Amino acid sequence: MDATLHQSLTWLAPSATTLRGMRRGLEKESLRVNPDGTLAQSPHPVALGSALTHPWITTDYSEALVELITPATGSIAETLGFLDDIHRFVYSQLGEERLWVNSMPCVLGEDDNIPLAQYGTSNIGRMKTLYRRGLGVRYGRKMQTIAGIHYNLSFPDEFFQRWKEQEGDTRSLVDFRSEKYFGLVRNFQRQSWLLLYLLGASPAVCASFLRGREHRLLNCGEGTLYLPNATSLRMSSLGYQNSVQSELRVSYNGLDEYVRDLNHAIRTPYPPFEAIGLRDAAGEYQQISTNVLQIENEYYGLVRPKRTTQRGERPTLALSRRGVEYVELRCVDLNPFEPIGIDSTSAHFLEVFALHCLLRSAPPFTDAEYRCLPKNQQEVVERGRDPFLMLHFCGQDGNFRDLANALMAELAEVAPLLDAAHGTSEYSRAIERESHKLLDAGLTFSARVVRELRDDGCSFFQFAQRSAEEQAQHFRARPLPPESAQAFAADAAASLREQAALEAADTQAFPEFLAAYFND
Repeated sequence: MDATLHQSLTWLAPSATTLRGMRRGLEKESLRVNPDGTLAQSPHPVALGSALTHPWITTDYSEALVELITPATGSIAETLGFLDDIHRFVYSQLGEERLWVNSMPCVLGEDDNIPLAQYGTSNIGRMKTLYRRGLGVRYGRKMQTIAGIHYNLSFPDEFFQRWKEQEGDTRSLVDFRSEKYFGLVRNFQRQSWLLLYLLGASPAVCASFLRGREHRLLNCGEGTLYLPNATSLRMSSLGYQNSVQSELRVSYNGLDEYVRDLNHAIRTPYPPFEAIGLRDAAGEYQQISTNVLQIENEYYGLVRPKRTTQRGERPTLALSRRGVEYVELRCVDLNPFEPIGIDSTSAHFLEVFALHCLLRSAPPFTDAEYRCLPKNQQEVVERGRDPFLMLHFCGQDGNFRDLANALMAELAEVAPLLDAAHGTSEYSRAIERESHKLLDAGLTFSARVVRELRDDGCSFFQFAQRSAEEQAQHFRARPLPPESAQAFAADAAASLREQAALEAADTQAFPEFLAAYFND
């Protein structure tokens, strides 16, 4: 066992109650589709409120890409219950449409068939739509329709204060906490290959998604492409990735370096994007800037250090001013076998995994390690269920199963801390259940998807379409109690009023707004 982890477990065991104030929240993306499985062209339903200001229901890239957000809660059960309630409300307003339950999208057609998310006429609303238009002209719109779950997790200040005292650290709590979170971020990237294997659920895609693109996927029935041992094509070079950012080096070795590198990318011109142009032939903005990044969120990653922003505040400014508040775990595929896209076992496992990343030693990344990590990620997403898969760590190779079993043994040592803190045994049970997937790869979500395609002789589209219909029936058969439905309706109405007030108060010219936003 890692020596630092052993020391952490020793001092933390008597103080496990300091973990009781953990908070978690989910952001779950899903495409709205028509009954025939094609992408919905209708606007975001007014009954769901304003996508700009609603706290729980918004859109991501496309007007058809719904994003459901839970508040930060004190328990996994409460978080999953709230996400279930949002689904029940959304389905009450969708008519014949339903939500696509797979991470890889439905039949999309050409790029112009993917409507950009619209956020109204306020400057901040116009900027959000422009940012999405910029993503489309830079990378294509299809890539932006891939969906997933972001798991947001924070640990309580009481825990960090106890840790700070244990180490005799004299820095401020803000600085101490930020440094520890960056250690979590580094270790999460080092060890995320295990999550891609266990939670990956996108081993196949609809052939239409890759029309006109080079790839190494194989045919698996009509209209379906896959790799036999793939786990998460969503996280592969065919998914939510781009070659521009593969060359971009953002340091995760500390808060100051991370903010510095992101700000540099936001302010550095990039010739291919300059060639596209800031404005189109009609003189309309088509991207926020011609720099490497338009804004911080354009930088993709498996995990992000986060801080809640104030209205109009850039994420890097919020981090610089108030430090890291929580982490956003971004490598979780939608589980097509679970109506809300994630199950309780996965959630408990993720929290043990994150605490393990926080407690073990987290040396700074080296240049060699920066080069190794994406290669291992690609290996696991393409060949994760291959029993002979090897991972490479800066010259030291290891068999995937051996490495996974060793890591799982350490996770089993961490889980009792969370059990003790929350008065449960679900964290240890989650480790035990996920361990079974190392003994039998057929238990993984990705293997189950492939089995559905092969056993039923159906295409990926048919499988996903059938799953979407089954889960639509699941939610429509369970309408919300009247008081809960009324509360969600009131939230929707309040968000529309808030957007209208923003638009009425907005008098600044849009170019001036953009300049001021980046001059802070």
